[in-house]
Amino acid sequence: MQAGDLVQWSQQWLNGCSNAKDPYQEFEHYKDQIGIIIQTVEHPENCMRVLWSDGEDDEVHYDYLEVICK
Repeated sequence: MQAGDLVQWSQQWLNGCSNAKDPYQEFEHYKDQIGIIIQTVEHPENCMRVLWSDGEDDEVHYDYLEVICK
């Protein structure tokens, strides 16, 4: 994974989200998100800064991301 890759939440992360109580239906929101990796960050370790399609950006561990286009 590197800057410029398009990503979505991994199935592993979505499974955890869907198993949690979800009164606000956040699972559907996350399932449809697409993001672009802005950069690799050093802290927290093994994380990428991702700009999501909803306009939010966040640091996400690479295990919770799936590349959909390089």
